Amino acid sequence: MAHLGWRLLGGAAALFAVLVSLWLWSSWENMRRAQEDRTQLTATLLALNADTTFLRLQDNLQQLGDVLQSLGAPNDSVGMAAALQSFKEHHPGLGGASVILPNGQIVISTAGSKVGALPNVMVNPAYADYRQDFALALGRQGLSIGRPQYGMLLGQWFIPLRYAVRTAGGDVRFVVQTSLLLEHQQALWRGLSLKRNVAMGLLRDDGWLISRDPDPGGDGSVYRTRTTGALMQELARGGTTSSGVYKGLTVDGQQREGAWARLQNFPVVAFLSYPRSAIVAMWWRQVRLPFFLLTGVLVLLLALYNWLMRHFMRRMVRIRKQMDFVRAEELHSSGVAEIDALLRKLVRSREQMRRFARNREKTLLKAAQAGTYTRMAHNGVLVAVDSSFARMLHRPTRRLIGREWDELFNTAEGPLTGDANATDSGRRLVWTRGRDGGTVWLSLAEHAEMTPQGEKVIHGLAIDVSERENLLRAVERQSQRLQTLWELAAGASEDPHHTNLTDPIARMLAQGRDALGLQAAIICLRLDEQCHMLYVQDVHSRFKQGQTLSANHPLCACDDQSDGSLWIADTSRYPGLADASGVGSVIRLPLTQAHQTLGCLLLLGDAPQGDDFDPADCQYAELLAAWFARVLYDRNQRDSLLSQAYTDGLTGLLNRRAAQLRMDEALQAMRRGGASFSVALCDLDHFKLVNDECGHSAGDAVLRQMATTLRQGAPRGGWVARWGGEEFLIMLPGMNTAAAAAAMDVLRSRVGQRPFLVSERSLHITLSIGIGTLQGPQDEIVRVLTEADDSLYEAKRQGRNRVIAMR
Repeated sequence: MAHLGWRLLGGAAALFAVLVSLWLWSSWENMRRAQEDRTQLTATLLALNADTTFLRLQDNLQQLGDVLQSLGAPNDSVGMAAALQSFKEHHPGLGGASVILPNGQIVISTAGSKVGALPNVMVNPAYADYRQDFALALGRQGLSIGRPQYGMLLGQWFIPLRYAVRTAGGDVRFVVQTSLLLEHQQALWRGLSLKRNVAMGLLRDDGWLISRDPDPGGDGSVYRTRTTGALMQELARGGTTSSGVYKGLTVDGQQREGAWARLQNFPVVAFLSYPRSAIVAMWWRQVRLPFFLLTGVLVLLLALYNWLMRHFMRRMVRIRKQMDFVRAEELHSSGVAEIDALLRKLVRSREQMRRFARNREKTLLKAAQAGTYTRMAHNGVLVAVDSSFARMLHRPTRRLIGREWDELFNTAEGPLTGDANATDSGRRLVWTRGRDGGTVWLSLAEHAEMTPQGEKVIHGLAIDVSERENLLRAVERQSQRLQTLWELAAGASEDPHHTNLTDPIARMLAQGRDALGLQAAIICLRLDEQCHMLYVQDVHSRFKQGQTLSANHPLCACDDQSDGSLWIADTSRYPGLADASGVGSVIRLPLTQAHQTLGCLLLLGDAPQGDDFDPADCQYAELLAAWFARVLYDRNQRDSLLSQAYTDGLTGLLNRRAAQLRMDEALQAMRRGGASFSVALCDLDHFKLVNDECGHSAGDAVLRQMATTLRQGAPRGGWVARWGGEEFLIMLPGMNTAAAAAAMDVLRSRVGQRPFLVSERSLHITLSIGIGTLQGPQDEIVRVLTEADDSLYEAKRQGRNRVIAMR
């Protein structure tokens, strides 16, 4: 009783520890998720603030570039100086302004004292860090955000902001540069009411820090090398995701957890992070008071229980000493009425147990009709059996002596009984085939002992439980069959609205296998000269989904019946089949529907099934094959109809209906926080002349070749659809109007340079392209298509073979 009490106490303490651990873990997860949500919201607000700031600066530099261009820049130094000085006075928060030629020569700067004496950033060694960012600015449309530099003219750290002013032909005429003082930018964020130890800043997509507050070194060294910390690793995994969280080692050498959000219009992310130690400290402040209270209560309960248990143990020791020599009525009370009654019954039954103990083995053998045996422990060879054991196996005793155990029996559960490393004692269940083909089940109880010769033997008692086990397995198989038949009758096939995520074919295949008492069920398709396994349910994992068998494999090349079915109850009758396939029985049924053979159903068993299969099993297998055939046929028909409904028959592209559905999906994804997109409407110039001069078959050939060219030139993640006639639509995900126009201009040039071969003639086809761009979550697809159509009309009006974006 004392040991039981201590076990219960230990169990209660363990349960208490588990519950407290679960509570601590739950509170940690809830606090950490709440912290992640707050941090991600703050990072999104920081990104929005930075995006707005950079857009405003982009507009200011664009206006300055227009003014300078109207003054004749870069030739009119006097006019440029006045314009730059005016810009500096109107924007005191910026570090002045400069005009730089494409070759890197600074023409004029509000930070310089003399015109003409300014350095060339592409040549001067002091400006080596400028060169890569300056080259990026020459190739970028709009504002280019450089990595922080220490300005020789300004005498402090700043963020270079460059805007390339271009000619009508797209060449860079000059670059207008200003700078956002790093101290001024960080001072705006320091005014936010954030917790201590917070780190925030801006990071370019290429790994260069734009701003970080606080600066870990205080000397700007973090801006001189690319960042490779946890944030960059998360950005690489996240792809084009607009926001996310990260944790790990950061540039200041601390383990931090934080969040990031992308700027919508610039290749920059805003980030915010806290030290992991600070998050753990916040969590501990929340849970420490309840934790100490619960621990104190547990200690008090343990002390009280210890005192009560010791008092109870002393009383029970006195009673235990009395039980050997007093009658039941003379026992002292334990203080618990139920225990007193139990002890009295125990004393009264002790003598009866002694009387029955001597005859218990004989009584057990007689009542259970059991048999005994003895076998060697190291090799499992039977050395002695009684007549009852031999009768249970329907074999004479002489045929059993000297046989190995594992040769006679299969183990149903527990360790292998013939194994030399088997346990010395225990109960297990084994089975073997009787002489009539039925299964004989034996329940064993064994114990080991050493012989005088020093050899280990195992004595066992076997009870025939065949009737019980066969009945249980028959009931189980019938239950599985009834479940399968019910699902077949209830129409559990290919319901598109079925909420079960499991493939119904795989589920029914496993149920059919188990209901037939077999070990593998496979659906095969015949492809060329091979059998392809489309669905596999194998308890031994011998066959895998997607595996192929050659046409001469025994499972595929056995002698078929006239209808293609195959019934082999014992593979030993077929030379080579058992060795090649490793199975004892085979059922193969063709899957035929609408006079079309789709494949075959293979049902494989480990053991032979006697002379022939049970007729009920045959009917059940044929019912399964018919169901699988109908389901596979319906699935093929549905897939074919869906393909015809959403595919253009001539070009193989998406048709107009499919394109509209895909655009609606992209719009809904954008409203859930995804990327915006643009669309391009492409029209073949003078396509009517191709049909008139070469015929409609030639026009169809041109459309097919054009579809191939457009599909190959579509950007990653984009797609192409035939919009109607000679019009095509191209989806451009993640592109604004300028990027879409540039990408389509490259595609237009590629089409113009490619010859289209028709009837041994080479035709040159050009494209007119109009661009439409989604302007925000509230925008609609109809407006975007109208914008693209108006732009296409304008391209036609201006002379064709061009890309027009109305915005």
